[in-house]
Amino acid sequence: MSNISKMFPVIFYLVAVLISLTSMTRMIEEERIEIGTLKAMGYTNMQIISKYIIYSLFACIIGGVLGMTVGLYLLPNIVWMLYSMIYNLPEFYCIYRVEIGLIGIIIAFICIGGATITVATNELKQMPAVLMRPKPPKKGKRILLERIGFIWKRFNFSQKVTARNIFRYKKRAIMTIIGIAGCTALMLTGFGIRDSVNDIPSVQFRKIFSYDLSISLTNTKGLGKLNEYFSNNENIKNYTEICATTAKLGEKNYNVTVFVPKNIEDLNNAFNLTNPETGEKVSLDDDGIIISDKIADMIGANIGDEIVFIDSDDISYKFKVKDIMKNYVGHYVFMSRTFYENNIRQYKTNMIFVNTNENLNADVQNNISQEILNIEGVASVSVISSLMKSVSDMLNTMNYVVIILIVASALLAFVVLYNLANINIAERQREIATLKVLGFYDKEVDNYINKENIIFTIIAIVIGLVLGTFLTSGIISSIEIDSLRFMKNILPISYVYSAGITLVFSIIVNFIIHFVLKKIDMIESLKSVE
Repeated sequence: MSNISKMFPVIFYLVAVLISLTSMTRMIEEERIEIGTLKAMGYTNMQIISKYIIYSLFACIIGGVLGMTVGLYLLPNIVWMLYSMIYNLPEFYCIYRVEIGLIGIIIAFICIGGATITVATNELKQMPAVLMRPKPPKKGKRILLERIGFIWKRFNFSQKVTARNIFRYKKRAIMTIIGIAGCTALMLTGFGIRDSVNDIPSVQFRKIFSYDLSISLTNTKGLGKLNEYFSNNENIKNYTEICATTAKLGEKNYNVTVFVPKNIEDLNNAFNLTNPETGEKVSLDDDGIIISDKIADMIGANIGDEIVFIDSDDISYKFKVKDIMKNYVGHYVFMSRTFYENNIRQYKTNMIFVNTNENLNADVQNNISQEILNIEGVASVSVISSLMKSVSDMLNTMNYVVIILIVASALLAFVVLYNLANINIAERQREIATLKVLGFYDKEVDNYINKENIIFTIIAIVIGLVLGTFLTSGIISSIEIDSLRFMKNILPISYVYSAGITLVFSIIVNFIIHFVLKKIDMIESLKSVE
């Protein structure tokens, strides 16, 4: 949670600042006639610029205060409430952290205010008479596509105009693509984190750990009765006797759990050890130890390396890494009984992993657990399905936070699309009015404008999905805790959801823009300003 809170807001913030910066730039360009009038009346450049600086400052302060209020009260309360569904937490108190919001406001003002000063200064270099006239539209130029004759000839008039306009307004195109791509990437990252978390419990406690019950022993006095119980109970399929202990690995003394099976052949009953890269079965022998992949990465160990192993008595050894196994929850070391007895101490069974028959319901498993607890020497019995549920509940809290991130990304995508679409119409109002005068129907005008938005959206979605894939991988690597490995798995449906949500918002914005286009007054838009 701490690492998520460091990375996600930065990306949200960059997209928001980009859109705010574009809005301020557009505002100054739209008010060039007013700027020219003020300059003609004798106002200095600094006085004119200060108007827009004050405007952007107030926008940053008001937006920052509102954002801090929502960010410091509403969202933390939602997250706390979701965590309270699983954990027993105290009452939530929130302090208004002015310093956090102040940093955001200052950075926003530096970016937006800096752009405002730059654009206003460039406009004020011109004479008042020039500023009081509308900015001439950008000249149309031949584009590369026109030189590819066999493609260009197949385009109709509307398609040719759209292609030319895309390259004519490069700045707006780049801003639109960057904004939408950023939002799509954020959405995909949210879905990717969810996908990387959801399957961990089932994979860890169904595929890697294949046992159903875990029995801890205080002594071996009742071992004979346990063996007899397992043999006579028709619901018990097989069992594996284990010597379990703790140890530390590497120079930084990372804690690990050590499993030593009584018989190597029985290990496959309780565990499915596979290589993380090839997926091939990993076998245990007397030549070395097998370690889980996350701890291998943490200590920088590879197959064939010798690593520091410190046992529970704080005695240090150097053991060869015979193989590395795939694992997601916890850190484990496996070694054979012969290797353990030759290097550390005498083997002694203190754990038993039991496999029950398939499709055995939870009530029967609980009854078996109660019967086993009554046998001498048994300290505790854990049902793997209960452990699986507790891990699943812990990870599901992150899912709730991810939902908030996805919703926030989707809303930001809508704001980006709507804002840029409005800017597009504002700077092309005379052009659109001319089309209406020439006889274009409302539907044709919609098609003229919205086709560009759809093309930009599709390009941005493709770029956003690529960026989101890399962003997901980077964020997952940064938010993993030492004892947990995420799966780094983005499901195909998550790509569909991310692209679909962005596309739906684009269609909604285009629908809203239809009514904006209808309101454009042909006479007012084409009226001479002389």
